[in-house]
Amino acid sequence: MGRYYAPLSGLIPHDLAEPVWAGDYAFIARKWDVSIFDWAELQSKHKLHISYTAGDLLLKSCNMELAVSASSVDDVRDKILAFHVVMYARGFHPFSVQLVSSYSINDYAGICSRKSSHGLELLPEGMRTGITSATDCVEVWPAPYASGAAFRKEALARTVTPDLLAQVVDDVGRWNNLRSRYPVCRFIERVLMSSPVVADTGQSLLHVWTGLESIFPKVQSEVSFRLALYLAQLQSSLGDRQDFFQRAKRSYGDRSKVAHGGELKSREGADPWLEAWSILTHTVRALLNRQCILTEEELIQELLVAADASE
Repeated sequence: MGRYYAPLSGLIPHDLAEPVWAGDYAFIARKWDVSIFDWAELQSKHKLHISYTAGDLLLKSCNMELAVSASSVDDVRDKILAFHVVMYARGFHPFSVQLVSSYSINDYAGICSRKSSHGLELLPEGMRTGITSATDCVEVWPAPYASGAAFRKEALARTVTPDLLAQVVDDVGRWNNLRSRYPVCRFIERVLMSSPVVADTGQSLLHVWTGLESIFPKVQSEVSFRLALYLAQLQSSLGDRQDFFQRAKRSYGDRSKVAHGGELKSREGADPWLEAWSILTHTVRALLNRQCILTEEELIQELLVAADASE
């Protein structure tokens, strides 16, 4: 198993003085800047699968890294993707993976200056020891998939703490279990990664709803009512089904409006896109909690049993 590092843009580390590990994952706060001269050194002496100027630009917005123990770069992609999904299910703002490297930013920052005694003297104390081109080889790959957000939503969380990681890693195991049993999970992953990147909020909302509708492929009639009912029943162990039913039904109305050429409008200050996104991420949370994806018939049966039990 090798160790790989993925700089993340859009998250804010808190109280991460040292790397925090849980299972195959770690949170690492960024300590140092990587100069354009460091990138030029990496381009000429190491293995870059992106241009050094692109690498320089991609890191400017990164405050932390996700470290992953994995068997290959392909394995890294699956592990980061599962992490991404469960972070969204926990209410985090869409964030992006900028690239993947074989060493941490904190390791290769200052690599150019460490070539000479003069350059070494100009570095801060904490950067004077570290890897060099003479003894180590840094490999950098492009981001394994597109991610991030075309717009900012203040209501969503951004701050990452050490205590969060163990909870996320537990959820990653749950999601991997679901993904191995239900092919639709792969589609939901793609929707979660791609919909926030769409700049037009209406088209993005439509894309969000393709993820929700994919869970119930048999729904062909009374679509608004039935989808809202099934989504609400999925939430039975997590919250207020009646409220979720009304929210889902209203959001499907927004989806229909966009699909027929209408414009999205806020209702009493509510953000239609954020509402649809919240329904999708809460649905993923419900699936993680249930550890299964029930069919439409099974959800109705569950609902009827619950109704009989309440009488």
